[in-house]
Amino acid sequence: MKLVLSADNQPAASVVIEADSPPAVSFAASELSRYLAILTGGRFPVCEGEAAEGAVIRLGTAPHPPGLPLPGVADDATQAGEGGERQTGWKPVLQTTNGTTLARGSYAWRVHEGGVEVVGERPGAVLHAVYALLETIGCRWLHPRDGGEIVPRIPRIELALGEHAAQPELAHRELTNLHSIDREYPLHIDWMAKNRLNRFMAFLNVEGSQEAFAEFIEPELAARDMDATLGHHSFRFLLPPEQHFADHPEWYALIDGERSPDGQLCTSNPEVAERAAERICELFDAHPTVEMFGLWPNDGFRWCECDECAKLEPQMPSRLRSDAPRRTDTYRLFVNAVAERVARAHPDRRIGALAYVNYADAPEAVRPADNVAVCFAPFLRCLKHPLRPDVECERLNAAYAREFERWRGMVAGDLYLFSYLSQIHTLSLPYPIHTMLPANWQWLIDAGCDGFVMEFVPEEWGAFGANLELIARLAWEPDTDAQAWLGERDELIYGPAAAVMGDYRRELAEVMIAGGGCTGHYDVTWTRGADERTLRAALDALGKARALAATGEKRHWQAAEQAWVGLELLMRAGEWQRLLRDGLQDRADEALERMVAFASEQADSGAVDAARYERLLS
Repeated sequence: MKLVLSADNQPAASVVIEADSPPAVSFAASELSRYLAILTGGRFPVCEGEAAEGAVIRLGTAPHPPGLPLPGVADDATQAGEGGERQTGWKPVLQTTNGTTLARGSYAWRVHEGGVEVVGERPGAVLHAVYALLETIGCRWLHPRDGGEIVPRIPRIELALGEHAAQPELAHRELTNLHSIDREYPLHIDWMAKNRLNRFMAFLNVEGSQEAFAEFIEPELAARDMDATLGHHSFRFLLPPEQHFADHPEWYALIDGERSPDGQLCTSNPEVAERAAERICELFDAHPTVEMFGLWPNDGFRWCECDECAKLEPQMPSRLRSDAPRRTDTYRLFVNAVAERVARAHPDRRIGALAYVNYADAPEAVRPADNVAVCFAPFLRCLKHPLRPDVECERLNAAYAREFERWRGMVAGDLYLFSYLSQIHTLSLPYPIHTMLPANWQWLIDAGCDGFVMEFVPEEWGAFGANLELIARLAWEPDTDAQAWLGERDELIYGPAAAVMGDYRRELAEVMIAGGGCTGHYDVTWTRGADERTLRAALDALGKARALAATGEKRHWQAAEQAWVGLELLMRAGEWQRLLRDGLQDRADEALERMVAFASEQADSGAVDAARYERLLS
């Protein structure tokens, strides 16, 4: 038996919500109505309360709003509803974490002869359920740019009777801007929701970001029940030295005997904790979608050397950065002091702390407060290998994994990852890591990781968008077969060139990954092995793919051209790096100028962060 939704029926079905539904449930209903209409050509009116006519697709939040049965398998039993009334029930299928609380972000749906019932743990989970249901019909949201939305025409939709339940393996699923927020960012928020990500972090050090967040981002998050984090490397944002240093130099780090506006804050100064807490509370008051503030130090080192700060922990090298003294407990004491002050005014909000460079070591004496979430940043990780304590790797992946396990034993709240797997700061160069990603995330899930935040560059969607899309999928389905997933995605992205593009990616990985050493972001020395001889098979495959893609749709040709831009940049980077290695500085400078000029020419391709290349010249 199947439920049939067809344009032959007018209306094909009614999408039903309660009159007082939260905005995200109303938005979910409008999205379901809109996409079903595009798919079938039929009419799917949204109704409040009871359905007007046709089959009923009912949406609501758990445990069960009036009129919405509990999620589960239909049977002949009845259950007591609110007020003691009896109603037809389902056996519960949403998994619980402690016997009484639904897992964060979980959802379920049930298809029966009369329609569909969709339920979510919170309003945003209802929206995720709607997009997941639409995916089963054939919709895909590959990237936020033109051609990224795939909605097939299916005049007659047949849904098998039965139920489906899902819960995220990673509850914290967040992206953050690396550059300024602009008018295109609502498109990125929309893509995030459709791929079941649930948070956005605004990097406020970028000039105008707070105002842009309020104008462009916050309304989109509120409509989708997505949470927000403000902050990132936020010490400078909280107490801007250009505003306060002249009157309060004691708020800033003492370095080499002098107070400096260019270092960290003096975290032992109680006035600093008080002023930081006041500023954070003001932000929480102004922005209702902001659930957490990232109280992260400025990027780099330059910690305060005053006597009071020196007393806060033994002066010893960091385990993960032996060239710098560890500052974990110094920083945690400050975070806890701020968190305690913020909790008095906003007990429902959290403070985010960073574990990074010489404060990535797990604390020796200071446990993070209960309202503090910790973001672990494996800055010097290898992109070739997964994070695992037993991995054989020239970089620090095994050491980072062991340190993560120490943190898990110290953190009562969320412990999530700052993920470098969007491959930022790698010059948009093709280095396909997709098959490594499942092992990376499976170990983290098993180790108790609660999620991730990733920086992304919109101009690099054509280069690294597949990473973001696959990681979003692995957060829900960590056993996803990466190769099979890539094959299906290639069919949508490259059309008639799909199979040959798969050959190109395999040839490239064979030379640059399997045949190369360990590498991480900022490192481009691995490109030295890229030349016409070593990459002949990859060049031939991509040439065939470009010809085939030209016979397909516009999006197929555009995607193949983006791959060509990446390979051209890789060849040029290889020449530049070989010249540098051989000490031919003048010729290397000329090669660099040619490479930057090519990147600038391709700035609108969607495959290169041209601004990053321009900075190479300075």
